[in-house]
Amino acid sequence: QDGTVSVIDTTALSEVARIKVGVAPVQVGFTPDGKRVYVSLRDENRVAVIDTATREVTDRIEVGPNPIQMIATPDGRQVYVANQGTEAAPNDTVSVIDTATGEVAKTLKTGPGAHGVSVSADGAFVFVTNTADDSVSVIDARRQEVVGTVPVGDRPNGIVYGAAN
Repeated sequence: QDGTVSVIDTTALSEVARIKVGVAPVQVGFTPDGKRVYVSLRDENRVAVIDTATREVTDRIEVGPNPIQMIATPDGRQVYVANQGTEAAPNDTVSVIDTATGEVAKTLKTGPGAHGVSVSADGAFVFVTNTADDSVSVIDARRQEVVGTVPVGDRPNGIVYGAAN
């Protein structure tokens, strides 16, 4: 509620910094190299970018309505942001941020209420839960398009990719 992200020392189990990011931060997503953190700002329709070395916000990127969860691809070149919208007006888009330019390179249409995001270990596919559609959209990351929709249970929220052994 105070528009900040806390940095916690996991050895000392204490807060070592509090970074002002904007209105209604919801989730953070790190680039694989750990140099940047992306923070969804639900009520601003933006994503804040934090430089982890300086602990400062370096950018705020306009995305779709009410961004919630996000994830960086394994190569760190893109961040996929689920734009959930509201209960009354669920949104059906995912913003694809190009991390080199700091801009939205593409907006993909998924199902209504885009919420949870996960990526395959090889970065080939991105999976998005659609809370208002009871489905998961499957995005081909190379082609930058939705290639399938899987019906699932009621109001799917988070999602995690796990490879079978």
